[in-house]
Amino acid sequence: MIPTQFEAVLDRAAEILTENLRSSPLYHGPEQFQQGVLDMLKVAAKGCGVTVEPTYHPHAFPDIRVNGFGVEVKYSKRDTWNAVGNSVFESMRDPTVKAVYVMFGKVGGIPEVRWGKYEDCVMHVRVSNAPRFVVDMEREERPLFERFQIDYDTFAQLPDEGKMEHVRDYWRNRLPQGEHLWWLEPSHTLPINVRLYMGLPQEDKRIYRAEAALLCPQICQGSRARRKYVDAAMYLLTYHGVLCPQARDLFSAGSVALRADGTRGGNYLLRALQDIESLMIDAAQRLDDALFVEYWGESCPPNKRIGRWLALADRYAKGAGWKPSTVLFKSNPQ
Repeated sequence: MIPTQFEAVLDRAAEILTENLRSSPLYHGPEQFQQGVLDMLKVAAKGCGVTVEPTYHPHAFPDIRVNGFGVEVKYSKRDTWNAVGNSVFESMRDPTVKAVYVMFGKVGGIPEVRWGKYEDCVMHVRVSNAPRFVVDMEREERPLFERFQIDYDTFAQLPDEGKMEHVRDYWRNRLPQGEHLWWLEPSHTLPINVRLYMGLPQEDKRIYRAEAALLCPQICQGSRARRKYVDAAMYLLTYHGVLCPQARDLFSAGSVALRADGTRGGNYLLRALQDIESLMIDAAQRLDDALFVEYWGESCPPNKRIGRWLALADRYAKGAGWKPSTVLFKSNPQ
């Protein structure tokens, strides 16, 4: 069977299923509809000399196989043509399937069944839990794989890390400024056990503060700036498994600002940063460049990171009453 012959089978099956959805509740429900697709494909393919059967496992992708062709079944009880699809990794893909199609049943509004080539119907990838494709039969924008600039068959053959590179690039272009990919980033190594910041050894606190300060120069904003420490706190949580319930404890609390000099008054943030300058220089030399791409939005060689940080910090501190480049790293110019 060649693709045009199989697509004629899909046309006939979709036509019968549409009639059934409109005239009877028999196939209303995701499991019932999937059984209906299997049944009607057998009817439509009768006499074609092909075998229509479920794939090798109930959770395999796609749901149905027909002599090298595959059909992924999607169902919506709402008046919508989109649904969450399978994992981008396709770890349970049926190895006998070479070409994948979607058969979509919509019950809301006027019931209807449509089919399409899988690669033409995948419009988005969702990452709220784990990366999964989103299928949309209305196809009001370019298919996702066109935006990935790779065809689906080639994508399907990539190793998991190769697939994730495309997902990361896609989401980097969609996230609002200042938001990050968290666990999607390759350098993310969140430990299973989350630790409280206040219970850490003092030297660990200083090292983590230095890393967070370097990656998040927005901490230099004025005291009225909201969320100025949020990225720093989230970095500690998502990359080190360290929870800091009070974000200001990282830089502007007296416990850190007065550590080297107990004299009260002055710019507590400045004093806290002066105390960890050498550790920030060390972090600039050893942290992976992927972190700077994520947090600064740009790559930066280790020997230029402190200078670039000062430029970014000056920009954030504008209007805050101080200029980081005039008071920080004076004995360690870079």
